[in-house]
Amino acid sequence: MCRSEDQRDASDCKGPLRQVTSTLVSSLNPQQREAVTTVNGPLLIIAGAGSGKTRVITHRVAYLIVECNVPASSIFAVTFTNKAAEEMKHRIFALIKLPSRTPLAIATFHSLCATILRSEAHKVDLSNRFLICDEADQLTLIKECCKLLKLTPDDVNPRHIRWIINQAKIQMLGPSELDGFAPARQSDLYAQLYELYQRKLRENDAVDFEDLILYVVRLFESDSATLTTYQNRYRYLLVDEYQDTNLLQYRLVKALAASHRNICVVGDEDQSIYSWRGAKLSNLMDFQKIFPDARLIRLEQNYRSTQNILAAAAHLIKNNMQRFGKRLWTERQNGHPLMLIIGATERDEAMLVVEAIERLHSQEQISYSQMAIFYRQNSLSRNFEDHLRARNIPYQVIGGIRFYDRAEIKDLIAYLKVVANPNASLSLQRVLNKPRRGIGERTLQQVSDFAHAHNLTLYHALHQCCQDARLPAAAIKKINAFLDQLVHWQERSKQRNPRQLLDAILEDTGYIESFGNENSLEVLIKKDNVQELQNAMQQYLQEHPLASLEHYLEMVSLATHIDEFDEQEEGVALMTLHCAKGLEFRVVFIVGMEEPIFPNRRAIEDTGDIEEERRLFYVGMTRAKDRVFLSRADSRMAFGRVQWNVPSIFLRELPTELVKELDDEEFTWVKNAREARRAHGTSGGCTKALDPSRHTAPLSITLGQRVRHPSLGDGTVVAVRGEGDALIISIQLDSGQQHDVLTKHAQIEHIT
Repeated sequence: MCRSEDQRDASDCKGPLRQVTSTLVSSLNPQQREAVTTVNGPLLIIAGAGSGKTRVITHRVAYLIVECNVPASSIFAVTFTNKAAEEMKHRIFALIKLPSRTPLAIATFHSLCATILRSEAHKVDLSNRFLICDEADQLTLIKECCKLLKLTPDDVNPRHIRWIINQAKIQMLGPSELDGFAPARQSDLYAQLYELYQRKLRENDAVDFEDLILYVVRLFESDSATLTTYQNRYRYLLVDEYQDTNLLQYRLVKALAASHRNICVVGDEDQSIYSWRGAKLSNLMDFQKIFPDARLIRLEQNYRSTQNILAAAAHLIKNNMQRFGKRLWTERQNGHPLMLIIGATERDEAMLVVEAIERLHSQEQISYSQMAIFYRQNSLSRNFEDHLRARNIPYQVIGGIRFYDRAEIKDLIAYLKVVANPNASLSLQRVLNKPRRGIGERTLQQVSDFAHAHNLTLYHALHQCCQDARLPAAAIKKINAFLDQLVHWQERSKQRNPRQLLDAILEDTGYIESFGNENSLEVLIKKDNVQELQNAMQQYLQEHPLASLEHYLEMVSLATHIDEFDEQEEGVALMTLHCAKGLEFRVVFIVGMEEPIFPNRRAIEDTGDIEEERRLFYVGMTRAKDRVFLSRADSRMAFGRVQWNVPSIFLRELPTELVKELDDEEFTWVKNAREARRAHGTSGGCTKALDPSRHTAPLSITLGQRVRHPSLGDGTVVAVRGEGDALIISIQLDSGQQHDVLTKHAQIEHIT
């Protein structure tokens, strides 16, 4: 074993498998090798974009097992997606020969805590069959709470309530501690909703995502014996994407590492983009304050992008103040400049982007799956989807409706949840009359009211109402038939795997037959979705042959949008910039490069800080291996009105020598787009978009010029568009507001 916590170089760990170890370490650069072989004590790895951090983490786990003789079960590595966790496991098995069923504790925070809670459920007043509510289930439960309190959508917004409850849990706050989260005038109401919501979760024997971690942290902080058990179990901790951890995750990691202090965190301050989810960049920035003896290693060699992409990204991100600082470099050639696409309208922008994708595919043989379109907000995807469909270009949208959120899939998962735990009232309510079995809404409401009045689950209320003959005889007969069938499925679940159980439910209920006309397109799509669920279950069971029904349902509940992204599928990927984290493509298009879209005005108003928006742009740029295209539109339809947007400030922060407007020499079809822009009354290219010394007739208007509007007041010119009678300037007023002004009708004065 490794010797002591204060002797931490590679010589501390020597084992018999020198040939394997040599192979592990020899393929790494010097900084990566140091990060892998520094095994004891606190370690901070600042890993720049594309610097091979996943390679370091997987090699570090392999090194601990092979060279330091650390049992695989004593190592816990945290990732932020199930997809990343599975990839890491596959890489480790490829690096070293382990028995195929060796348990590798590589998972997300939520998966780790779900596993701990299964074992310790009795200590937090849960059963070990508890279910996990996903975001859709949360919303359903909150709406039910609003209904019980006789609140309407005009009184409260269920989605806002969900956000407040989640944020409160991340901060470890209870219903009576919502000051600063809930609106002051409604704090008592929100507290009441929060309390009722927690009660309903208990009645359903369920937890939500934040509860998974919150329960474990509270258990560790109140039960030293339990904490010691898990400290001894997980002797080496690795945390990926540490810049995106929140307060709960930080306290969990700190508690687990408190005794042995063998904690390695990997992060990049320039890629911290989730503060709206509760992430605290300070967790990374202050790591050395918490662990003063922590070693710091920087990974700065980029293996992904060309030199031009890295240079542009570095020039942009240096405008941020919250940084450790790093110098990313690459052995790759300069490559192409960043290309700027400007459309007259949002439709023209989408047309030009899709045309570029088609040309890159046909002329440069770049596969569609190696190209991606990133946007700041989901609403921007529609125009690009329209043009991709029109040209028969395959694509997949990441971050739309999850596969597991489709109605027919949620129905079948609800059946499985009820079999696993009959106290899952939300799921039971969903399937009780689906397909229709004659249990009407009035009957269900009677039972629900009885359950609420007597503090019962829906399952126990059904039994009680039938036993006491509180319902019509016909309803009792149908309910008893369903309950008998449920007992039958529970017996089957003991002998059959989850896929076989699903097949039995489909057969017994006639669920697919209930869709109706089997030749209609809607029914065909539903049947395809059911078949895809069966296929997905089969694949999961092949990879996890010992998985129980509870384990499968846990995987479904914790699945994210990015977990459903199929990198092998031939098609252009469309996703928000937040979803792009951790991915890479040969060609990246970042669209909608206008204010107030990007940087997002609302995000800046909420935080008072533009730095996270800049980091988001940085993340998008550094996903690209070979090419980056940036696009914007002169005008865009918003809320039924044409809106003239200002080019993003981020375009002006890029080095002009590395950005080039798409022109006739690059793609001959751009000529038609230029003519369309002129006909639309707009003009301007890369130089005009980025050069702050632009002058336009008839007024001598300069970007940065101080001007006075007779009614709006004083301000600064931040954009100029059009010419002649169509000249429009954007004025950033001293009050903080921004207005577009048609100079033909405004008496604009220059002020010194």
